[in-house]
Amino acid sequence: MAPPFPHKARCIREALDRTDPQRRAAFDRDFQEALHKVAVDYDTGHIDRVLDDWWGAAVLAEHPPTEREEEIKARADRGDFTGLVHIDEHGHSWREDEHGLLWRTDAHGQLWRQPPEGTTDKAPANTTRQQEGD
Repeated sequence: MAPPFPHKARCIREALDRTDPQRRAAFDRDFQEALHKVAVDYDTGHIDRVLDDWWGAAVLAEHPPTEREEEIKARADRGDFTGLVHIDEHGHSWREDEHGLLWRTDAHGQLWRQPPEGTTDKAPANTTRQQEGD
């Protein structure tokens, strides 16, 4: 997971400059155009939109996806969501382990599991996902 990245024009520009000067030039054009629009109508939202549009590119330029993250994306693109987060009908998020068990921790720190057959139960005290999956 990438560390936090500032949502600031200077930081975006510096990241693109270090990794992809051509894209930095495109960012500069977009940013200058936004500044011009602000000078005309005083709507600073133009700048916010440029920063929103370019922030993700700067984060990826500065912190490219790892090989593992690329594999996960490729799997998800193929429709394989194993190991990713599942959201149930109550809005709870669950993570699937390599054995097909779904796991979540509630607001009180209690670990819950849901096997493929769909029953939900509290995991025994002092149980970790690794212990249960072995």
